[in-house]
Amino acid sequence: MTSIIRQLITSSVLLMLTATTGHAQISIIGGTTGVPDTTAGYQKWMMYRGQLAELSKGDILITPMVGGELGSEENIFNGVRRGRIQIANLSGLVIGTVVPEAALLAAPFLFDSEAQADHIYDTVLFDIYSDLLAEHGITFLSWDDVGFRQVYGKTPILVPEDLQGTRYRIPSGLATRLFAEAVGSDVIPLSFNENIIGLQTGLVDAGGNAVILYAGTGIAEEAPHLTLTSHIQMTNFVICSTRWLESLSPTQQDVIRAGWIPMDLARSMSRDEEKYFLARADDIGFTIHELTDAQRQAWREAAAPTTPQIIESIGGRSVEIYQAIQDAKAAYKDQP
Repeated sequence: MTSIIRQLITSSVLLMLTATTGHAQISIIGGTTGVPDTTAGYQKWMMYRGQLAELSKGDILITPMVGGELGSEENIFNGVRRGRIQIANLSGLVIGTVVPEAALLAAPFLFDSEAQADHIYDTVLFDIYSDLLAEHGITFLSWDDVGFRQVYGKTPILVPEDLQGTRYRIPSGLATRLFAEAVGSDVIPLSFNENIIGLQTGLVDAGGNAVILYAGTGIAEEAPHLTLTSHIQMTNFVICSTRWLESLSPTQQDVIRAGWIPMDLARSMSRDEEKYFLARADDIGFTIHELTDAQRQAWREAAAPTTPQIIESIGGRSVEIYQAIQDAKAAYKDQP
């Protein structure tokens, strides 16, 4: 039995033993590959730890295990579902393994702006995905904005044609694969942990990620051209096990639900970090390429077949959700 498994079991036992006294120790896990302690993602977890301690008057003690100790997102998600991990912060890629409709959120150019996306995520999509996750015993606590996915490469990539025949790294997930196929690249599935080695060995030449996951992780040094396509909005799910949550007192449940960072603050932290990295491009060693209107339109046209393919592939409530997004976009545009 590994030390990590022993720690998780001990945490669960402590929770059961102390539930009647009001003192609960909870292990909180976030991220697939670990969150460096210099990042906004790490700061959010430290703020969460402080928030829960303060709101519970010290009754809820948290151990944020965010340095990659628990392996992949799939391992973390399985841990939540089996009761070994209480709270996690996970991408839509792994959430999509039980809620296929999560893939729709990664459809290219689904939103027209950050402000529009924020509004629709909070007023429309949170309730929809709460219901979908609840069907699988998962309580949805909050979104966690990561930023728009951009395209990076060893050479400049300004239009989709620049990717034709290029070895393009994708994570697991339907939407990213369909996008890579739509722009004519050679699709190379590769985990985040393997990406740097893939770039170094020539297994891959390009890929896509949010700025905060590109500039601060070593990818920028290996693929020093970043094109601001902003083609996919990347937003994580902060979740917990419903069975575990309901084992707590009503007051403790309220604390868990209310403890995550306020959305406006969480988003501003991620976006400030993105601005920080972009401002340091010369120091880090990458070149930023901004698109002309014609170039952006070329990306939109190339990616256009992707959304219908996603909807057809995942089924479920995808048609309903897509229409709800379109209705919300129209209403948002008409706001005074």
